[in-house]
Formats: sequence, C-alpha cells, structure tokens
Amino acid sequence: MPLNINSVLGEGGIFSQNLPHFKARPQQLDLAEAIAECIQNKDILIAEAGTGTGKTFAYLIPALLSGKKTIVSTGTKTLQDQLFTKDIPKILELLNIKPKVRLLKGRNNYLCLERYKKASFLPLSRYPENKALFKTIASWEHHTKNGEISELSDWLDDRRQLIPHITSTAENCLGSECGHYNDCFVYKARRRAQEADLLVINHHLLFADMAIKQGGFGELLPKSDVMVLDESHQVPEIAGRFFSESFTSRQITDLLSDLATESGTVSGGFATISQAHEALKHATRDLLLALQQSRSSKGDVASLFEIASTEDAFDLWLLQHGQLVAATEPLVTQSPGLQQLYIRLCAHGDLLNDIMNQSDPDSVYWYDLRDKYFALNKSPIDVAKPLNQVRSGMETAWVLTSATLTVNQKFGHYQHQTGFSPAQTMALESPFDYPNQALMLLPQQLPEPNDPRYNNAMFSYVLPVIEAAKGGVFFLFTSHRALQMAAQFFQHKTHRPLFVQGQGNRNELLDNFREAGNGLLLGAASFWEGVDVSGASLSCVIIDKLPFAHPNDPVLKAKIDHINKNGGNAFVEHQIPKAIIALKQGVGRLIRGEQDRGVLVICDKRIKTKPYGQQFLKSLPPFKRSHEIKDALAFFQSEESSQ
Repeated sequence: MPLNINSVLGEGGIFSQNLPHFKARPQQLDLAEAIAECIQNKDILIAEAGTGTGKTFAYLIPALLSGKKTIVSTGTKTLQDQLFTKDIPKILELLNIKPKVRLLKGRNNYLCLERYKKASFLPLSRYPENKALFKTIASWEHHTKNGEISELSDWLDDRRQLIPHITSTAENCLGSECGHYNDCFVYKARRRAQEADLLVINHHLLFADMAIKQGGFGELLPKSDVMVLDESHQVPEIAGRFFSESFTSRQITDLLSDLATESGTVSGGFATISQAHEALKHATRDLLLALQQSRSSKGDVASLFEIASTEDAFDLWLLQHGQLVAATEPLVTQSPGLQQLYIRLCAHGDLLNDIMNQSDPDSVYWYDLRDKYFALNKSPIDVAKPLNQVRSGMETAWVLTSATLTVNQKFGHYQHQTGFSPAQTMALESPFDYPNQALMLLPQQLPEPNDPRYNNAMFSYVLPVIEAAKGGVFFLFTSHRALQMAAQFFQHKTHRPLFVQGQGNRNELLDNFREAGNGLLLGAASFWEGVDVSGASLSCVIIDKLPFAHPNDPVLKAKIDHINKNGGNAFVEHQIPKAIIALKQGVGRLIRGEQDRGVLVICDKRIKTKPYGQQFLKSLPPFKRSHEIKDALAFFQSEESSQ
C-alpha cells in the first residue's frame, strides 16, 4: 500500500491497526491534509487545533511523507525530548522509513570544554562540595556521545550556579578560534543538524537564531523547506525576548570574571588591567546601590535619570568602563579569548549609551530591579517587524499550530502580533464532548474582583466544590499575593494534600500531585499552560480572575501607549485578546482525554457582567454552563454514581 495521509491516519490505516489507543479523527485528517498542501505550495498555515485533535501526528506525517527538509520547533525542551525519543521513533518504526532525525538544543545545554578546562584551575573546582563533580566530568567528557549536561543532572541539580562556568553563551564562545573547536559538543551537534532530514529544536533556539540573523551574523540552523512551530501561541512573547537586548549586572560580573581569568593566562596581563578592572567592579557595585533608590522594581529607563545620584552613578560607570577598554586594548593580540572579551566589553558600553539615549522609536527602554541584580532592557514594541525582516529571506513553508490562537474564533490578533499575514487559517474544534464531559460554573454573587473582600469570599465559595471533587483540583491564580492568601486559608480548611507553587521543584510538585490523586494544587502563571494531568488525578479547575496582564508592566504599557497614540483602542485590540488566550490555556488544563470529566469554575463575575465577557465565553469550548453551585456538586455526585 503506498503511503499517504489517509493510509496512515485514516480508518483502517497503519496507525489504527498498530497503535492500541489510536482512533482516526476527522479533525486530525483535515489538519494533516491542510499541512500537506501548505508544504507543497510553500505557503503559511496557521491552525488552531483543539485539545485532543492529535496535532503532533498531524504535522509529523505530512512532513515526513513530503521528503522535504523539515525543522520542528516546540515550546519546551520537555516536548522536544518527547518528540525525539518517543513520537518520532514510533512513527518511523510503523512507516518503515529511515530519514536522518536530529535533536539540537541551545548551547547552554552542552559542556563547553574551553570553559570547563579553565574552571578546573579555578578555586571553585577545589571547594569540597564541587570536587566530586569536576572529577566526574573529567571522566564523563571522554565517553559522552552528545555532551549534554542533562546527563550530569544528579550532580548539577544542587549546583545550578556552576552551569555558567562549564557551558558557553553566544557572548563568550570563541568559535573557530577556540583550541577545542574540533571537539566542541555544540559544533558537533550543529554539524549533525546540518545533515538532518528532520531537525527537532525549541522556540528559544529558533528565535536566538533569528536574532543573530537580524544582527547580520551567520545562521546557526540549517536551511529548511518546512518550518513547523508547535505551541505557537508562545511566539510573540519568546520572539520579543530574543529580539530584545539587555545590559545586566550579571553580564558585567561574568565579563569581569572572564576577563580576570583570561588575562591571567598572559604574562603580565592581569597586572596591566588590574587597576581599571577593580575600578569598574566598584563602579558596578555603586550603580547597583544607586538603582536601589528607585521607587519601583520595574519601569521606564527615563525615570531612573530623574534621580541625580543615579545619573551620576551611570556616568561614573561609563568613565571607568572607558578606562578598562583602554587598558585591555593592548592585550587583544595576546589570545583569541582576550580579543573576544575586548569586543564584549566595547559592546556593553555601546548598548548602555543606546539605552541612556533611548534613540530607537520602535523600542521600549525599561528596567528590572531585584535584590542584588539589575537589568536595563531594550525591547521591540512590535515583534512583527523583526520577524518579517528575518522571514523575508527564507523560502520556507510555515506551519504554526496550537490549541489557543483564536480570539472569538478569529486569527486577526495573532496575525497582527506576529506578522504572519497573508496566511491560510483553520480552526478545528476538539473531538471531546464538552457538554457531557464538563460543567462550567460562573458564580454571580461574589464581590467585584477589585473589592478587598473578594479573595476570602471566593475561597469560602469554592470550598464546597473543592471538597466535593472526586479527583485532584487545580486552583489557578493571576497573582502570587492571592496564591499566598489561598495557601494560608486552605491550610486549615481542607484535608486534601495541599501543593503550593514555590514550595519545591515544579516537576516534583506535579508528580506528587498526580500520585496523591486528590490533591489541591495552588499555582500561578507557569501552571496555566504546558501542564498535562489527565484522568481522575484532575477533576476540577478553578480560576480566580480573568488573566489581564498588569498595566504597570513597562513593555505592555509601551504597547498600550503605541496603539492608543496611533488611533487604536489598546484595551480592545491588545489587552482583551491577550487575556482571552491566557484564559484558554488555563481552561485547557481540565479535559485532556476522552474519558476525562470535570468542573471548571471561573470566579470572576465580569465574564458575565461586562460587555467584553461574551468574547471570553465565545472563545472557550462549548461547556454546559451554570450559575448555581448545586449544579457543580450534583455533577460530582452523578460522576460518583456512574462509576
């Protein structure tokens, strides 16, 4: 039988005959056929595929059958590993085909031989708690196949601070000038990637590559005929991060440390720069102290210079920086490492000058202050522009898919954000039977969300629902403050095992929650998406408020100002759509399989009382709805009686 999409994914096809739990789905077939057509025409397809559609097989099958060189980019390294180690090998086995499949991660996932060798001569390698690790690496580096530091997780989990000393960044990599270039694990992985028929990466690596191309440098990733972006709702945020530039205290500290180490390898090197080096170290410390006078932890960079002492601290830093540049310049011919450090040093000064002058009208300049840390950032107001600049030079078919791309069944907001226009679009509903599998409870008697009484009233209201749930409960919050209030409240109000974000490792927290079977998990932002708990371990999801982003965020504020100044309505055009996408992600945690059943509670009454609430409701799956708590309790009772 010749291989085609229907013979693989259709009724009676290879998958239904050989995969025990596989069921042919019309939505999956429609998506796969549309992707095949997109690949053939080198087009752009943006597809929202509801939970349970089977989008992974829907894009892998047409890509593999096309014979075209394909890059698949995922939202997380976890999904990347799942594709490479489980999904793709299973497909190749069933189809009996043998394309070259490769996995590529960012450089900080691989041991850097140059930095590791230098670190092994530093005092930190002789600390009692680190000796065993460095001894282990000395043996491991000779027999590891890929050099991925995840293989050392048992040693590194408690020593994460050592990772920057044994891995490289784009800034400190010496490239072909490195003495270990021929043995470099990063470049070996990239060479393997160049020959791949199917390359699996993640969005962070993809946009790091795009940012390098935008800067006019050579590409890291091979050319491809097909580019598939899974979990593509993450594209605007991740692209914005990688098209940004940052001047941070950590970068300066790392640079000064590297400069001290490298100059120490040259006769008289450190003595040449020691005075200027020490002066810049002090100036950095003084700058950090000056910035602590700021009234808020985030804001517009311009507000920093309203404080005279802060402006003086920046001027002093630039003065001392200039003196270290002058002291380092005569050493650049002594080693490739010193030449590269000199370039890094100059780039820091150029970026700070740019940030202080705020010379780019298409960027927002903002700061982020934490305890003993600062970052000054330059971020694009609109990522569509740099994305389009990079894409314009690529003759590639683009497939962008996720379960959460539309707002009110329309793709306009997503296309405007990313610049993927014109494009073919399609929205496929989930095959799950939401009206019978789930109930949406929309309480109307709670106070307004900005009422000081709201949180305690909400906790008391949902307590009977939590107690009645037959499986585990996710309680998702829009703020850490509300989460902590909930932790205090439920600690003494429920006998369920309580799991609170921040109290331990995230993956361990989820594993323990699944194992408990009847836990109550309190989570904020990172638990709204990418968390998969199916079956009886999760039977209720509660959402405290509609997830509007905080308007004090400087990047969001700049986008709002930009839209409003250009005659738009930022609340309607940006804030509401962004909140709808976030809500869809949170809601998507509840029903993950055909046998799943559960209750969704959205506590925020604005979803019914405000005009924009209808947009939220129309964007969600077709749940059966109720305003009465007794209906939720009855749902759980009917579930129990049916078992």
